Amino acid sequence: MANEFEFKVECTEMGPHEARIRYVGDMCQAGALALQNHFDSLFGYYKYTRIELAIESGGGAVDGLEYVLRSMKDWSGRGCEVAVSSVFRCASAAAFLLAMGQWGNRRVERGTYLLFHSARIESAGIRDLTAAASMGLAQSLLTLDSRLLDVLMARMVDSSGGEQAFLDEVRTRTHFVKENWQCLAADLTTFILKVDQNRQPEWLKAVQKCAKVGLDPKRGIADLKKHLFQRFQKDDRMDVSEAFCLCLIDGIEGVIDANVVRSRSMDMAQVPSLPIEADHFEIERRTTSHQVFKEVDVGCTGAAPDEAPYSELPNHRNSRGQGQVNGASA
Repeated sequence: MANEFEFKVECTEMGPHEARIRYVGDMCQAGALALQNHFDSLFGYYKYTRIELAIESGGGAVDGLEYVLRSMKDWSGRGCEVAVSSVFRCASAAAFLLAMGQWGNRRVERGTYLLFHSARIESAGIRDLTAAASMGLAQSLLTLDSRLLDVLMARMVDSSGGEQAFLDEVRTRTHFVKENWQCLAADLTTFILKVDQNRQPEWLKAVQKCAKVGLDPKRGIADLKKHLFQRFQKDDRMDVSEAFCLCLIDGIEGVIDANVVRSRSMDMAQVPSLPIEADHFEIERRTTSHQVFKEVDVGCTGAAPDEAPYSELPNHRNSRGQGQVNGASA
């Protein structure tokens, strides 16, 4: 029996060069075709150079995900980018799509349910499974996991400017989160999720170890890939702050932004060389840290000014559909 997926796609205009696509539902073959059709129309016909894909999804099929990624890569080669964001739920294939979005503009909310996990097979058609067949399926899933992780790491390393630059980015984000954990924990606490301000999470030490200063870049990348592989195998919800440190996202709305953290880190690196007294330096350091949070609060809302529906796009305003797929899902 095939699995049935439902989805809905809506488009709005954000400005003369930017549009937004809101995708709600499962990542499936029909949904992937709908997204590719919107990309072709918005980038190709209407000449937008950037699309914000706001996705709310619990996941779906690997083949649908792969099709969307190929379309995104094709348009990226022509100078058109897709920035991906999520507000409430981004899991499985949708989470992977989020991580593969435009570098520096992958955003979530503090309460976003974020789930990265390894590939799995969901099929009611599997019966009378033998040991040999189960071993074959296990090997196929492990191979798929490895390929997905290779693609993800290659994308992040290339977007950040190389292996060393990527490790530096992980180190900068992790250091900032560690030094400002109490403030971050307070901001990340929601009605549903309480974050302990007095105890730093265990994953923070593990990520720090992967990107420690002086580590050979190739060794560091290998360690991070191993860490991600093991983390995805856990198949449980990921803290948005953990995803931020691992560079799977770039911002948590109203809390933290990678671009601001990076800028402030560069400023702080230059401060010790200035001819200032020690007491003054301490004041400057605390002020700089405070400004990161203040600047993020007002500058990372993700809201699009003057956003308005563009009903002038015939046959592209709304899409609804159902698709059927069998096999592995992400």
